[in-house]
Amino acid sequence: MSYETEKDWVTEAGLRAVVVMGDLGHRCGYVGVPAGHPIYGVGYGDKSPHLKLDRNRSTEKMSPIQILCGAGKDMDDLNSPEYVFEVHGGLTYSGNGRGKYPVESELWWFGYDCGHAGDAPAPGSKMAKYWPDEVHRTLEYCVGECESLAKQLAGVTA
Repeated sequence: MSYETEKDWVTEAGLRAVVVMGDLGHRCGYVGVPAGHPIYGVGYGDKSPHLKLDRNRSTEKMSPIQILCGAGKDMDDLNSPEYVFEVHGGLTYSGNGRGKYPVESELWWFGYDCGHAGDAPAPGSKMAKYWPDEVHRTLEYCVGECESLAKQLAGVTA
């Protein structure tokens, strides 16, 4: 699979973000944190003492898998990026920028994708739209999601 960077910028929270378009027609968004950030190097499913799940948060943006896997678990078992951060379809990636993904950098990236049930591919892409109620997630939508994720990441303290 190949990706094209559509936007690369510094968010209002001061963190670098990128939105990429995959060759199947779905966008992904990423926000990078620098070395020294409290969750630099934390995998999206790894627990962190710097994260705390708000049980009262909306589940609107969580994937069904996150909701089902988190049901009935102790709060301490849900203090990982995949549960704590509220972003489209739930957080689906964390990793370093070495190897040029999502872009070459020394940052630790947290990201999401717009290839979930209900997400339509871009018009004219290789992938066909399957259901009439699917919604194509625009670049503007993904920029907004990255800005929201950046604000959440910037709020993590040691």
